[in-house]
Amino acid sequence: MTTLSSPGIGSGIDVRGIIEKLMSVEQQPLVKISTRVVELKTQLSAYGSLKSSVSGFRDAIDKLADPTKFKVFKATSSDDKVVTASATSSAAKGVYNLEVQRIAENHRMAAGTTYANTDTAVLGTAGDTMTIAVGSAAFNIEFGGKTLGAIRDEINAAATNTGVTASILKDNVGYRLSLSSNGTGSDKALGLTYSGADPFALQTLNADRDTSGSFTIADLNASVRLEGQFDITSSSNTLSETIQGVSINLQAAGTTTVTVDRDTASVESSVQAFVKAYSDLVSNLGKMRGQALKSDSSGLGSIESQLRNVLSQQVNVEGSFNNAFEIGISTQKNGTLSLDSKVLTSAITTNFDGLAKLFADPDQGLAKRLSALATSFLDTGGMLDGRTQGINNQISSEESKKALLEERLKIIEVRLTKQYNSLDLVVSRMQGSANLLNQQLAGLSNLNDR
Repeated sequence: MTTLSSPGIGSGIDVRGIIEKLMSVEQQPLVKISTRVVELKTQLSAYGSLKSSVSGFRDAIDKLADPTKFKVFKATSSDDKVVTASATSSAAKGVYNLEVQRIAENHRMAAGTTYANTDTAVLGTAGDTMTIAVGSAAFNIEFGGKTLGAIRDEINAAATNTGVTASILKDNVGYRLSLSSNGTGSDKALGLTYSGADPFALQTLNADRDTSGSFTIADLNASVRLEGQFDITSSSNTLSETIQGVSINLQAAGTTTVTVDRDTASVESSVQAFVKAYSDLVSNLGKMRGQALKSDSSGLGSIESQLRNVLSQQVNVEGSFNNAFEIGISTQKNGTLSLDSKVLTSAITTNFDGLAKLFADPDQGLAKRLSALATSFLDTGGMLDGRTQGINNQISSEESKKALLEERLKIIEVRLTKQYNSLDLVVSRMQGSANLLNQQLAGLSNLNDR
């Protein structure tokens, strides 16, 4: 059967419009599925946001769940131009007086022999070598037959260089080689030997600082007196064992006082971060219960209820505060928390160990229990993971239904197009026959009129 290439042209019937309207009716289930998929993906995104909130809350509370976080000390110097200091958890409270008599220096040397230029005059004889020692380590370079500039570059580029930098100085007399140890103290003192004649006559630039009457490598070391009676000598300007748990960085000669105390500011900051993270989580739960996750209102309410129950439980540990409300934390009408900084500061000052036990006791610590609760929500098989997996399964199911329905709609559209094309052709033929009949009748009428 011959079909029309443009449906409706032959008969005048709006075949395309009819098919579109019929397909619009057929597509209603597909629209519902698409809408449902969008709703499910919105819920999935909301659960992802909720997971992020719970994870952020756990990160904040974990800083209070670790007992070592409460063993934070800070070391301050009364004069940072003389000494700077930092402390570790092994430090102890104390005040220490230091007199920095001198700081450690780099060993510096300059040649007594000068040259008219750096790129023309050749030193020594081909094959001449020099050995440069930096403390107990040494390396060799060949300088014979090379210019001053080439020798400098040879030293600096040597793969075996053990810690020395070469440069060239120029004064009114001429150009001379200069060497500087990259490290400080007698441990990094420089030493030189030659296989042939010495073309440099390198001399130490450092001064006699220990009043021995002449320079020795001991003059390169730092010298510190602790508490006016204990002498410390160091090749380094960092003293890591002078005061246990404290690192002292020497800056210049002078006197200073180093004070080591608990870093209460970091603990207070951690408590504030916990209060904010808890409040953000509760606010997020409330927002989602009224919007994207309205269908899971009871589940989200359960999360908030469990958090509130743990927060209000007593901590029965000797010397500890009984609960978080005793350190300035309080619950607002909307379930979020607020913090009275004055009460917290007082708690830190009067019973720091009790505060540490309140949060970090291994059995009953508030932070320990809240962290465990948050982990249970996030773990595989946990509440949030279960909700997410369930929604992913629903999305997969709806997507499968959508794919099958789309294939079915294609078949229906092909069938309807074929049927209405046939109808269009039949009507077109009938209209053609009717037109022919009308013409014949008109012809008969004309004969009768003659």
